[in-house]
Amino acid sequence: MPRTPLTMEQRREYKLLDFKIWVHGQMKANHLYQKDIANVLGVSQVRVSQMLKVPDKKKKSQKENEAGINPDPFTLGQVITLCELFGVDPEERKRLLTL
Repeated sequence: MPRTPLTMEQRREYKLLDFKIWVHGQMKANHLYQKDIANVLGVSQVRVSQMLKVPDKKKKSQKENEAGINPDPFTLGQVITLCELFGVDPEERKRLLTL
């Protein structure tokens, strides 16, 4: 069943989830590991793991619920770097940069 975002926040969450799934797929297709991505992005492997983690809706922390903010773990520069690493065509790059 297709997801229909009701609010802008839900739309943003869906796009971020889709981006994380896309990165996982590209890592598998290119035979890369989290440590390889960490070296390219200049962060630790643990940080890459945290960035790619898909949050469990049932186990939201109290802090997130109170603030209502779920920060985007990827910077624009990191998305561009990943696009270059995976050899993304210009059309897909444009789609990914409109998170």
